[in-house]
Order: sequence, then structure tokens, then C-alpha cells
Amino acid sequence: MKSGSLVRTKQANATLAGQEDLHVSTPILELATPLSTMCTKWTDAERVAGRRLVRFAKVQDGRRLIVSCEPISQDDYREADTVISCIFREEVTACYVTSVDVIYLLERLTNGVFPVEEKNRIRRNLEGLRPTTVSKHKPGFGNFFQRIMDFPDPRPRNIEKDLKVFDWNLLGQALEKILSKYVRLNSLSAPFSSFNICYAVHIHIRPRVDRFLSRRHS
Repeated sequence: MKSGSLVRTKQANATLAGQEDLHVSTPILELATPLSTMCTKWTDAERVAGRRLVRFAKVQDGRRLIVSCEPISQDDYREADTVISCIFREEVTACYVTSVDVIYLLERLTNGVFPVEEKNRIRRNLEGLRPTTVSKHKPGFGNFFQRIMDFPDPRPRNIEKDLKVFDWNLLGQALEKILSKYVRLNSLSAPFSSFNICYAVHIHIRPRVDRFLSRRHS
């Protein structure tokens, strides 16, 4: 397996067999910006649009992946930036994030592109956070559904169909929940400073990986 790969813990167990030159990295994810602040002090333009664009940035400091975010205007949006939508639903005066945006943010934070089967696995893992299904035909959700469909770039959805949304304040928990399923493998011959991807906090490493770590640090 390629050095620097992001793999699920189950897959890491098999990969470590006979791979003495691989190092298991367990970096720490830190959210430097309280995500709840993105739901307050909206501008008139944001209130009219029904969403706030939130731009994320990451900085690596040793084992720490420090993630921050800030609101930006529609005019300031650039495709190269990592931007997702904090969407306001008037009926319940609460902010939401779509599952599409959660997965997109995970990809940008990890410098990865998830295949379809991995995206589906992520969606299943996030079901524990009790997302709300938004549908054109669901009573009380028609206007909210259409609002999401009508947003210009960056669009928080893929195609025009039912989608799942999460309470915005659960975004940090969603990121941690998914990232905790992975470990990062890197060649021992590569310096730690060369790591360009950080992944998990409170990672759960299975026995074989745990023994590998103990052997490396003994």
C-alpha cells in the first residue's frame, strides 16, 4: 500500500502484516473556531439568501491538525477554497448542513477523494446523529427543499433529489465520528514533517495495530 494512505482500521490490520517499514500515525484534530458562532450575527444579505458561506482552513502543527473557519460573502467565494453552506430554516429557526457538504469537507480536510462506496459508508455511519430528510413532498419541508435546490455555487447538494441535513452544531461531532474510523500509514523512512494529511482524534486501533505501535515505541 502507498505510504501516506488513509485506511480504515480493519484494513490497517491486514496491511501491517509483513510491513515493518510502516508507521501508524494518530494525529489530533482540533477545531480552533467554535462552530456555533457561524449561526450568529448574520448580515442582511445572508438572511435574505437563507445561508451563510463558511470557509475552512487547516494548519498542521506536528501531530495536530488545526481547523478554523470564517464566514465569507457570495462575492468572495472561490472554487479553490474549502467552502460549505450553513443553511437557515425559518420554520424552526435553526441552522443545518447537508450530508453532501459534510462529505465534501472531509475530503478537503484529508486531501482525499472518497469513492462512491466509501461515501455511502460515511452516510450510514452518520445515521446515528439522526439527520433530517428533506423532500419536496414531505409536509413542511417543501420550501426548505426548494431553497437548497436554488442555491448557486457552491451548491450544498448534488442532484435534485431528497437529501439529509444535520443540525449545524453537530458538524464537529460528525467530523470526529467519521475520522475516528481511520488510521494513517506512513513509511518510517519518510520524515514526520512530510505528512500532508492528518486524520483522527480518539482513534480506536484494533489489537494488531496496537501491538505494532507498542513494538515501535519499546
